[in-house]
Amino acid sequence: MDARFEPRPKTLPPSMRTKGRYLIFEIFSENPVEYQEIRESFWNSITNFLGELGTSDAHPIILKNLYDPKSQRGVIKCRHDMVEQIRTSLVLVSMIGESRAVVRIDGVTGTIKSARNKYLGMRDLRSFK
Repeated sequence: MDARFEPRPKTLPPSMRTKGRYLIFEIFSENPVEYQEIRESFWNSITNFLGELGTSDAHPIILKNLYDPKSQRGVIKCRHDMVEQIRTSLVLVSMIGESRAVVRIDGVTGTIKSARNKYLGMRDLRSFK
């Protein structure tokens, strides 16, 4: 069979895709924490609070390229109708790795661009004209 005619799965049109929201979080801890430790503790907290079915419905994703280890701020993506459940489960985090920690949600946005501009202090140079 010719490679040009292999069937590919169709992508969903934008009107049928689930809407996402971006939660900007900040971590206050005794010691600096790494991305892997954050991912583990967030995943455990979300799974404990929502269960496996709720976690799969919320579709949480911690964006690795937007986590800053110096300021310990980052972004987690979830479905638009599960924002409050994810927010609650992140507030319940008390330990990250070996150190005690508190997670604060700074804000919720609809796009990564506004999350960078408003909360993370990352400006796109194209916006300066």
